[in-house]
Amino acid sequence: MVNRRVICGAKTRKGTPCRAKSEPGRKRCRFHGGKSTGPRTPKGVARIAEAQRLRWARWRAERAAPE
Repeated sequence: MVNRRVICGAKTRKGTPCRAKSEPGRKRCRFHGGKSTGPRTPKGVARIAEAQRLRWARWRAERAAPE
């Protein structure tokens, strides 16, 4: 398989196709292909960490509940 970079073509908020090149070997660009970098600031990292703690606490509580 060739790692070609094609035009993304995803619909933008303006309604026109995205003209950015895709990631190598993929069909969508980095903006429309889900290439997230995660939180960048210490405040963002803390916010995501707290959200994950709450999420897993909820998941454990649901699993521990008798059916």
